Amino acid sequence: MDPQWPGAYCEQNKAGCCKPSTGVSPALDFYISGFTVYNATTGEPVTGCNNNTPFDPNKISGIQGLDQYWSNIKCPSNNGRSSWKNAWKKSGVCSGLEEKEFFQAALSFRSRLNPLVRLKAKGIEPDFGLYGVKAIQNVFKSGVNATPLVQCSMGPSPFGKYQLYQLYFCASEKGTFIDCPTMEYEHTCPAKEIIFHPFQKWMLKQSSSAAAYDAFVLPGVAMDA
Repeated sequence: MDPQWPGAYCEQNKAGCCKPSTGVSPALDFYISGFTVYNATTGEPVTGCNNNTPFDPNKISGIQGLDQYWSNIKCPSNNGRSSWKNAWKKSGVCSGLEEKEFFQAALSFRSRLNPLVRLKAKGIEPDFGLYGVKAIQNVFKSGVNATPLVQCSMGPSPFGKYQLYQLYFCASEKGTFIDCPTMEYEHTCPAKEIIFHPFQKWMLKQSSSAAAYDAFVLPGVAMDA
């Protein structure tokens, strides 16, 4: 499960960000950017499964939170179907789940993690502040008993600091969050402290005729005190 912070994505993307063409406002929260199946023995992504299994967008229409939390904010505006199709063809067909179950499972994991709420509860806010990578990891170690891998990217030039870009979480076949046994070399952030860049609605470009919608909030599970 790869929750991506859109504030960092929009800041570093030269084309900026665009509101999806669905007319649904993405949530002001972490988005799902990937839901990959790994081989527990080799630590490698499971690929090359039955790629003839078709992607049917009708099977996932109406899934609560899909447009808001697995949102594609690339420019030009799009409806997100290409990213969902790629996820299904790359990993979904290898998951052993039906198409709808695969996407529902991803949203369920994101809701259980509830990353922004957990971070804010510990005083880690998207406010341009500098926060320790270890402090970010400890929020989830104490909350879901699993330490995420933290990926960062170079932040705004005036700061000259890295920024929080993406978190990587792993789970067992039973659905329990675990420390990721692989990928450390790929997603280790080189900085000890990183910026948490804000994300606001105005960062999403939209046509003048586009309607304004309030951000959807998918309820997260209750957190332990």
